[in-house]
Amino acid sequence: AQLVQILAEGNALEYSILVAATASDPAPLQFLAPYSGCAMGEYFRDNGMHALIIYDDLSKQ
Repeated sequence: AQLVQILAEGNALEYSILVAATASDPAPLQFLAPYSGCAMGEYFRDNGMHALIIYDDLSKQ
């Protein structure tokens, strides 16, 4: 929620994609979220655009 607010204040949400799966989400969603984010980043990279992927606490269950 804090990150979304910071990005919104800087008008960065217009060119950002956020993928989130919290500990309260179903296990399959938690498993697939990092791969989905990576696939999106690879798409932009492969099409000559900039991409930054940030993973946070992948081991939390």
